[in-house]
Amino acid sequence: MARFTKAAAVAQALQSPLIPVFYHAEEPYARRVLQACYEGGVRLFEFTNRGPHAFDIFADLQQFVEAEYPDLLLGAGTIYTVAEAEKFISAGADYIVQPVIGAEVAALCHRQDLAWLPGVSTLNEIYQADQLGAAFAKLFPAAMLGPAYLKTVRAPLPKVRFMATGGIEPAPDTVATWVQAGATCVGVDSRLLPTADPAALTARVRELLAAMQPPAA
Repeated sequence: MARFTKAAAVAQALQSPLIPVFYHAEEPYARRVLQACYEGGVRLFEFTNRGPHAFDIFADLQQFVEAEYPDLLLGAGTIYTVAEAEKFISAGADYIVQPVIGAEVAALCHRQDLAWLPGVSTLNEIYQADQLGAAFAKLFPAAMLGPAYLKTVRAPLPKVRFMATGGIEPAPDTVATWVQAGATCVGVDSRLLPTADPAALTARVRELLAAMQPPAA
């Protein structure tokens, strides 16, 4: 049984809306980055399937997360096929992120009650993702489309939840603008974060999360 249901993933994203999107070929380094992000307040972390050893590193990270950070959701990104999704889910993936819309992957996640985040950019894709049960429509490449685009497409589909990701600068004003435009959460490419310095990474994550919170009443 999955550690987190789709509803639990959504609830956690509402509380902690910054999602690092990360890959590294060495597990100890990946673990340090994950730890620093967690200490800054991150509770959803996406490890992408982009290298020859991605699955093995993910499996090791998932065991570490389950032992040390039971409230952290570790998701698998860059998943294209059902076979890939099944493999990562078997290793404990708490949610699945796709660059595209895969109806069969959506159905698999639905059966497992796992959050599914498919990549979208057009109104038709957003609608299709929502119809297939996406927890979030992953607006990609968000930096090229811009916050104004998100605000526009949300008008006819106001109930769809969005994760904006792809080239977004990890600056407080930038992530705040995406939230104001209607993004529920924002994915930040960890190559844009100071990953070589854990303390600096923790501080940056904390700063970004603070900027994404709604203003006090």
